[in-house]
Amino acid sequence: MASNTEVKDGARVLIIGAGVTGLAIAHGLQKANIPYAIFDHEPNASCRPREWTMGLHWSLPFLESLLPNDLFSRIQEAYVDPSLDWEQPPLNFMRMYNGLNGEIMREFPVKGKIVRVSRRKLRALVAEGIDVKYNHSLTDVQYNNDNTVTATFANGAAETGSLVVGADGPRSAVRKLLFSEADAAVKPLENVIHTNVTFRPGDKEKALFLRSQHPAWSVCLHPDLFCLLSILQSDSQDPSTWSFQLISGWLGSRTSFSDPSSRLAELKRRGNLLCEPFKSAYDCLGNELDVRFEELNLWETKEWDCRDGRVVLAGDAAHAMPPHRGQGLNHAIQDAYNLVNILINHHKTSSSATSNLASQLQSYAQEVSVRGAEEVRLSKQNAYMVLDWKVLEQSPVFKHALDRSPVDDTKRAESENQEEEKEVTREVTATAGA
Repeated sequence: MASNTEVKDGARVLIIGAGVTGLAIAHGLQKANIPYAIFDHEPNASCRPREWTMGLHWSLPFLESLLPNDLFSRIQEAYVDPSLDWEQPPLNFMRMYNGLNGEIMREFPVKGKIVRVSRRKLRALVAEGIDVKYNHSLTDVQYNNDNTVTATFANGAAETGSLVVGADGPRSAVRKLLFSEADAAVKPLENVIHTNVTFRPGDKEKALFLRSQHPAWSVCLHPDLFCLLSILQSDSQDPSTWSFQLISGWLGSRTSFSDPSSRLAELKRRGNLLCEPFKSAYDCLGNELDVRFEELNLWETKEWDCRDGRVVLAGDAAHAMPPHRGQGLNHAIQDAYNLVNILINHHKTSSSATSNLASQLQSYAQEVSVRGAEEVRLSKQNAYMVLDWKVLEQSPVFKHALDRSPVDDTKRAESENQEEEKEVTREVTATAGA
């Protein structure tokens, strides 16, 4: 495990947030012998009880570069099913079913490789070898006259370094210190109902049936429901122990359902409209399930002032987005890769070239703001369009599948895109009855 106590405080990179983004940055710095310290507001590593799956695809080469070889060679430990060959059909395709008739609506090939991972297992894997300082909630950042920066925490601790990296999630404390309250705040997706549940069928035949159309994950689209069904835990050879994840969404008001029983009833009613095996997934949901209709939020990325190269953002702190196109984690890992490379190149040349590093980090912020803003825009648009049967096939996921967002023509297409998004939002609002 890395030790940061033997280096001069002013030389350290201070990473705020020990999610996958912050931990990936820590590994990249550690491989390059660049001193760092990493902090998280949680009391310990195991206090995040919620679990879901995530898709790793175009960012896999970046993650491989950041992690030590012996750790990345074990990446399959985070897979939802390590026994599957993720480079063979149908696992190297994104499959979408028509919920009305059960036919394959679209099957998009994935460029490179895609794997589906457990959030909990991936975080546990990339936390290995990293000394995280837990119970550190950031309260302030001070920019010192000697070009260092000091992070102050709610527990009374203060840490000084050369750079603060805000990798602390969609409601980032670092971002709140860089912008006004209004500019830093996330915005909710209005008139969107979204729920994410995990369940265990508890029966061998039922579990096998849920994987009969796709061994790992697939999407089902219906005029009244968006559904993603994924295996979550299949370590055991006994299918009766397998667990699954079920993401559901539709247009409407979350406030119309005030208690878990009414939310579960509505979820199962809509799920009953789908083709098999998706319909059976909803039948497996027990009456004791605490169904929550979650508020989806986003942050429309803006370029920030790096304060002479002393503060940056990465991951959800830089571009919080809805999950419907599976891009958030992949952009977060690209942020980590880009940032670590800048710091490695700086340390290879001259550690005294502070002005040059400041310029490079501001360029990093500018690139993240363009790439992040475009992906947030696309993901927001996609979140509405996959829930609207009339415009579904014009959605970004149908146009771009899981590819990185096309940012080269962003400026040229900006006015056209904004007008298109306004039109979609108008249609969606009318459909939702808002």
